[in-house]
Amino acid sequence: MSKLHYSDRSWGNIAKLANDTKAKATALFKYAEDNNIEVLIYETIRTKAQQEANVKSGASQTMKSYHLVGQALDFVPTKGAATIWDGYERADIKDFIKKAKSLGFEWGGDWKGFVDKPHLQNNYKGYGTDMFGNTESKPTVNAGGSIVDYLNSKKIDSSMTNRKKLAAKYGIANYTGTADQNTQLLNKLKSGSAPAPSKPAQSGYKGDSLVDYLKSVKKASDYSSRSQYATKYGIKGYKGTSEQNTQLLRKMRGF
Repeated sequence: MSKLHYSDRSWGNIAKLANDTKAKATALFKYAEDNNIEVLIYETIRTKAQQEANVKSGASQTMKSYHLVGQALDFVPTKGAATIWDGYERADIKDFIKKAKSLGFEWGGDWKGFVDKPHLQNNYKGYGTDMFGNTESKPTVNAGGSIVDYLNSKKIDSSMTNRKKLAAKYGIANYTGTADQNTQLLNKLKSGSAPAPSKPAQSGYKGDSLVDYLKSVKKASDYSSRSQYATKYGIKGYKGTSEQNTQLLRKMRGF
């Protein structure tokens, strides 16, 4: 048995699966190592928030994903450290998929309509029928619930675009919809009020250029960052106009 470049990462992800699925995935990855079939098992268990983000982005089409109950894994062919996303037609990868099917996995590459070549799922006795230890498999939910469900209950736009705006308003930088970010945002929204803007940074710069001011206080001055600052300080529809920059500069200076 040879160790593949991504053996440690793959085994770590396999360890997160429910009992029967983990046993089958273990046999499958041992087969890959024994036959030097280079693959990476890059995702197994998934939280509800992660699945919501995948549905919003179009990466998935269901909130009843087998990833939520520990009965699915996603894999990609590799060559050394490189991931080969167009490599599913490789002869050794076909052997890997054939082995997976013999162990009881269903391959998303066989699906009609929404073809999902990285996906292998263990239907077992049905959705959520596998076990974690002696515990019945259930969808993994973030503590505090779902950010999307919360926003919908308040009749607030729950799209990724609006969540990004809300994240910027509440000081959550570089929002991409991860489970941790959704939990942070949900907790901040439930607290009832947005945090007050931080104290203006001290600067010796006295000019009228927003970019030069930001550089003087060692803050990012690119358009994306300025757009986030504008949202935080209540400036809507930031386009980088002279008027908006002057308004933002005054607010950031505390005027």
